[in-house]
Amino acid sequence: MSDFTLREGRSSDRPFLLEVLALSALASYPALEKLGRLSLRTTLEAFHAQYDVPGKRVWIAEREGIRAAGLWGIPSIHPILEEPELLIVAIATLPEYRGQGLAHALLDHAATHARQERMVAIRLFANPENAAAMALYRSLGFAPLSIELRKALI
Repeated sequence: MSDFTLREGRSSDRPFLLEVLALSALASYPALEKLGRLSLRTTLEAFHAQYDVPGKRVWIAEREGIRAAGLWGIPSIHPILEEPELLIVAIATLPEYRGQGLAHALLDHAATHARQERMVAIRLFANPENAAAMALYRSLGFAPLSIELRKALI
């Protein structure tokens, strides 16, 4: 990550942040693409609006002013453990920049921030079949907390 810089997100990053959301959602829920859910800009805009909350944290990794990866987190209280945490809403690296340590650097940065804010954990959702992401998360000390199960009714 030596030739990349991390910076706070800003309002001009919104289009890139929507791209990060789409990449992150597809990595966690690959069936969304088949369903056409992410082809609707309004779906992503609605998702963005839902998580555009006070205290949100957005960090961007870029090289020479070109955005390459992003992380969006929000302060949260774990619904079961009732502990303060940073919930990672989205993290993604553009395909051409993958494997260069950007997600690792963003997660390290988020952990530093969360500690400074006296949060006790970082939580995120991941597709267990995404081997690269799972290897990264394990290398950083993430461990499964629960398994999400879903039964389709229609």
